[in-house]
Amino acid sequence: MFAMVMTFDGESSQDLNDGIEHVRDEVIPAFERSGGVKGFWLVDREAGRRVTVMVWEGEEEFQAGMAGVQEARAQDPDRNRPAPTSVERFEIYGTVAGV
Repeated sequence: MFAMVMTFDGESSQDLNDGIEHVRDEVIPAFERSGGVKGFWLVDREAGRRVTVMVWEGEEEFQAGMAGVQEARAQDPDRNRPAPTSVERFEIYGTVAGV
C-alpha cells in the first residue's frame, strides 16, 4: 500500500479556486473511474495552501487514474492548474479504520 502527499503553498485566491475546480472537474472523476485509489483534498484558504493525500493498493490503479487526469488535461491544455510545491511518495506500514 502506498500514499502520495502533494502540497501547494503560497497560492493566490485565484490559484486556490482554479486548483479546487481542477480537482473537482478532472482529478476526482478520473480516479473514480479507475477505482482502487482513495483521496483527500484539503485547503487552508487563509494560508493559501492546499494538500492532496492519495492512497492506493497497487500501482496499476494509480497509473490508470493518472492516465485519466492526463486525458482531461489534454482536452483543455490552457486551463490554469497550479503546480505543486512538493510531491512525496510513501510506503504505508500501518493504518487504522474508523472515519
